[in-house]
Amino acid sequence: MIDIPYPGFESRPRAASWEAFLEVIAPKPPMLGEQEGTAIVYATGVGGLLALCLRARGEWLDLPLVMQGPVLWGLERRLMPRLMRLAPTQSLLRPMFANPLFQRRFVRKYFTHPPSPETQRAFFDGYARCAALPDLFRWLTPALLRELEAQLAAHPERLANIRVWWGGQDGVVSLQELRWTEKALHTTFPLRVFPDWGHYPMMDDSAGWAAAVAKELVADA
Repeated sequence: MIDIPYPGFESRPRAASWEAFLEVIAPKPPMLGEQEGTAIVYATGVGGLLALCLRARGEWLDLPLVMQGPVLWGLERRLMPRLMRLAPTQSLLRPMFANPLFQRRFVRKYFTHPPSPETQRAFFDGYARCAALPDLFRWLTPALLRELEAQLAAHPERLANIRVWWGGQDGVVSLQELRWTEKALHTTFPLRVFPDWGHYPMMDDSAGWAAAVAKELVADA
């Protein structure tokens, strides 16, 4: 795993704007795994939308993109993202992730196997310390989706070499997310469903997840 020093996650400083955020993460993608020079961009959750934004700008086109359980065009349809675009709700987001009652409910609902206490602490501490967490909901709006639609309609080739993985037990985002996205972008992405995966296979089944990613790297070699 390569750690990229872009702003906005954990205790890193916030970016001044959406454009500044994209500029800093654009030069070098967060590549999961390398084997004899082969690499892929592996983006999960809202990271899938960030990766797609960079693709729309012409970045990362030389690397295959795998989006796993991505948060995409459901942003304008699902209730939680709509609520999170409101400033009062944004101010509650980080304290919410620091609340023990919320944490226990979250683990029961969204993990197929409860992580160790140490892993849980690190997971929720990352959310609580993420300076850009409210910003992402402010930046990722229906207006951004309309911009992406226009950019990718003008450059449909930038949607090439994108695959989608989904967990059959994903309780965070359903496959409806993908259907909305494909309809908006007038395309169909190759889809692979892992029946036993939830939204966080890298934590629920780290060995199985690592093996799947390694196999994907070999296939792209």
